[in-house]
Amino acid sequence: MIVQDDFLVRMETAGDLRRWGYEVVEAFNEAEARRALHADQPIALVLLDVNVEGAPHGLELARWIRASYPETKVLLTAAVAAMADGISVLDKPYRPLDLLQRIDALLKA
Repeated sequence: MIVQDDFLVRMETAGDLRRWGYEVVEAFNEAEARRALHADQPIALVLLDVNVEGAPHGLELARWIRASYPETKVLLTAAVAAMADGISVLDKPYRPLDLLQRIDALLKA
């Protein structure tokens, strides 16, 4: 799942992930992300913008995901590197290949 409030970034990233063979659920904000996670289909990884709309800080949503869905990997994206309590962070801007490599590494861990 990609949680990104910037429409163009979300669409481009989701398109890249689909081209690489991933199924992608898209969420605009925290509420949509929580609904998707509560759905019946398990989500292997959440690509989460640290500054997503509806969340005081994306890191709080990431912590909730890890606590509520420990089998789900979380990859934060951030314009500025920050402490992430052991949650993987991919600094913006990132290249599509960097994203693919990080997702593959997380899913294989």
